[in-house]
Amino acid sequence: MQVRISKLGVAHYLAPDGALTAENLPALQTRVEEARKAGASRVVLDLGRVAYFDSAGLEYLCDLAARLREEGGSLRLAGPNDLCRETLALTGIDARIPVHENLASAGRSFL
Repeated sequence: MQVRISKLGVAHYLAPDGALTAENLPALQTRVEEARKAGASRVVLDLGRVAYFDSAGLEYLCDLAARLREEGGSLRLAGPNDLCRETLALTGIDARIPVHENLASAGRSFL
């Protein structure tokens, strides 16, 4: 899995390319930790190129959101496809982690 990182304003943006599954999570986790070491506390995860999640991927999102919240930061999810959006809704994760239609609205939500 490839994960691009960028910073714009107060937020760090991470864009994974591939499914968020147990097999692919180490690549995302590594990039998230790199961003956190660079000072990332407000993180937008761009789901535009994520096809689906498995339970490990969903658990990681919840854990990451909780860790960021404990440290005074927060996580936003942006641009999920219909399957990912439905999965987030069915699991109730969308009630705990804000989900935005696109990167612009996710970034603006930090202001």
